[in-house]
Amino acid sequence: MSEQTGADKKNKKKKKKKHRINALSRFVAFLARPLLWLIYPTRILAKERFPQEGGALCVCNHFSAMDANPILARLVKKKRHVMIKAEMFKNRLVGDFLRAMGGIPVRRGEADLAAVKEVMSALNKGEKVVVFPEGTRNTSGVDLQPLKNGVALMALKTKSQVIPLMYYKKAGFFKKNYLMVGTPFSFEEYYDKPAHEIEGEVTALMREKMLATKKELDEIVEKFCGNYKKYLAAKEAERNGN
Repeated sequence: MSEQTGADKKNKKKKKKKHRINALSRFVAFLARPLLWLIYPTRILAKERFPQEGGALCVCNHFSAMDANPILARLVKKKRHVMIKAEMFKNRLVGDFLRAMGGIPVRRGEADLAAVKEVMSALNKGEKVVVFPEGTRNTSGVDLQPLKNGVALMALKTKSQVIPLMYYKKAGFFKKNYLMVGTPFSFEEYYDKPAHEIEGEVTALMREKMLATKKELDEIVEKFCGNYKKYLAAKEAERNGN
């Protein structure tokens, strides 16, 4: 009886600590949001494509450590997670804070089954998970580096929709940037096929969708100076033959 009481007290203490950390993280995020917006001004285009309800795997290109901030602060408003390299969790205080913000630690360079299970669990609960499928920051100068095969499989196995998110360029101090929301899609046509047989195919499809989103973003920025409404009007005129 005393052992059970002791365990109950320990669980209550953990819950209180988690609640305090969650409250602190929300407060810090609230204070940091306008500051980050000022330092790293990012305009989000096609926000109407982003479904707030239901689970989804959000796949984004990766330039810097700041890439997750606009997504979590201004796009994914609830029940969200983001995969973050495990090294960031080494400091206990930082790790607790990242966890409270929805961070899922992933060990790079190996098959991290614990991280995969955590992501799939979140997706099955109808939550959103932000992933950078290149696996590392892009310093190569190409639009998109090769993608990790396992990312597409997480969406396939949970039958989750995938939302492409693409940055125009690397974030810079006080430099305007753009984040484009692509059209959500799924791997529905592959659901009845063995995963090991179509792993490369679904990864290639995901890459194709991400690159299509980047191509659309490039056109909006370079041809329409980032004016999404003008871009939509021009596309409508094209469809009407004007």
